[in-house]
Amino acid sequence: MRLFKFFSPRRGRERGNVAVELALGMPLLLLLIGGMIDLGLLFWEQHVLTNATREGARVAAKALDTGTAVTAQMTQSQVQQVVQNYLDNFSVKNLDGSPLVLSSGNFTYSWTNTGSGTILTVTLNQIPYRMMLLPNAKALIGESMNEAFYLTARTSMAAEWTTPPGP
Repeated sequence: MRLFKFFSPRRGRERGNVAVELALGMPLLLLLIGGMIDLGLLFWEQHVLTNATREGARVAAKALDTGTAVTAQMTQSQVQQVVQNYLDNFSVKNLDGSPLVLSSGNFTYSWTNTGSGTILTVTLNQIPYRMMLLPNAKALIGESMNEAFYLTARTSMAAEWTTPPGP
């Protein structure tokens, strides 16, 4: 058995290979992990927006039977407040970090009468989402990236009421 094989001079020259490979591969690995985290948070934000419109459509579809007519149980502003509360519970923010406030520019509640009944739609438009890690990584290599994505969510549902809601 030759013991000097393990202590040959050739092994000494290869000692730094692992450190060099790690130094070359680690930034790419960290970029991939950061990208997965950013995209995961983006999908989570889209999920929250979709659930907010679903919650708004669910309460908007409820009816109140007055005996003479079947009217909407909630007004348009009450439906908007339900969606706003849902977004506040999940801390949906503007690009500057302030809480997102719904207005006529980013929230719509509409309905259409069809032959089979009334279909109502709750929509969130142009809700900003800011990526956190990837824009900073692109800045390191000298490129700029639009750090905002604008998300949209829409839910349509059959209304139980026949008389439309008030404002």
